[in-house]
Amino acid sequence: MKKIKKTRLNGTFFILPAFIWHFCIIVVPACSMFYYSLTNWNGLSKPEFVGLANFRRMIHDTDFLFAIRNNLIWTVLFLFVPLVLGLGMALIFTKIGKIQMPLRTLCFLPYVISAAVSGKIFTVFYSPYSGVATIFDKLEIESLSNFAPLGDRAQALYAAAFVDNWHWWGFVLVLMMSALHQVSAELYEAADMEGAGFFQKLVHVTIPQIKPTIAAYFIFVIIATFTTFDYVWIMTQGGPAGATELLSTRIYKTNFLTYESGYSSAMSLSVCLFALSVYLILNYMQHRKGDRRE
Repeated sequence: MKKIKKTRLNGTFFILPAFIWHFCIIVVPACSMFYYSLTNWNGLSKPEFVGLANFRRMIHDTDFLFAIRNNLIWTVLFLFVPLVLGLGMALIFTKIGKIQMPLRTLCFLPYVISAAVSGKIFTVFYSPYSGVATIFDKLEIESLSNFAPLGDRAQALYAAAFVDNWHWWGFVLVLMMSALHQVSAELYEAADMEGAGFFQKLVHVTIPQIKPTIAAYFIFVIIATFTTFDYVWIMTQGGPAGATELLSTRIYKTNFLTYESGYSSAMSLSVCLFALSVYLILNYMQHRKGDRRE
């Protein structure tokens, strides 16, 4: 008994430095955000308590509302495009023999490239002076010779999302392949005996068996997309004319460019509460379905 207590005590001492570091760097600033969201503060002077004024301001802030709209588009794109690509390629790769591993490595390679490098590469690629537009110009394809999506308000958001999708989908491929390997081969054999086709097996066998993985993917993507910052900031910094402004870039500009730290804290708190509510709702729905099956 004493030995067990001593082992637990030793384990506590091992995690204590990490806990103290996490508490000081994460927990304390997160808690202070609650207070500063209720103040008028520029980050330097003494905060002035204003109650819920910052939250009322958000409701009428067109820039903030437009950033929410862009974030919703970004979220929808990341919920379905990488999932369809990842699951589709995973189904193909499970049927391939010896060359499966090199292809998987090739698809996963963009994921290990940093956002800064990927963003800069595609910024050059999209440039009308040094990118793919120059190739179209030499080929005398006039309709594409001015291809510069980062400078077009209608295309900029989707161009930036494409780069992030290019970086992300390889990870989703590996995730889906690991999920497919957990599906019992006996279920497919039973479906074959019943004369089920490819799409019937996909809908009635594969997807139901990997639903927990897909649900976890949805939760992660919804939370992650509302904190996306790197690709947009590296490639457009929210431009042109706010066309690619996301909540994260809006919060960053509000805090570090206009020095409205109280208002940016209120926006950050709103995003955190939204992400937490999404997680709790989806987690509750997942557990409720599991209880019904039992």
